[in-house]
Amino acid sequence: MPYITGFERDGMVKATCESVIEVLETRFEAIPGELSIRIQQIEDLAVLKRLLKQSITIASVEEFIQLLDEVRRPQGLPQASPQGE
Repeated sequence: MPYITGFERDGMVKATCESVIEVLETRFEAIPGELSIRIQQIEDLAVLKRLLKQSITIASVEEFIQLLDEVRRPQGLPQASPQGE
């Protein structure tokens, strides 16, 4: 695998973030601003590539948000349950 500089990696991360957002906006016309912010906070290129692929085929913005919650949750931790349960 070729060596990638920090600048190149940062550029790849930024471009992939923008691609995920653009695909979602194209498919669903509008997405919540909070969702764009959450996507832009991701720095793991592998995660972003997975999200990009999923954004092409996912059925709804709500499903994408659910996927994002699963991807961003640290491994081994249960999903937070709503209060009162």
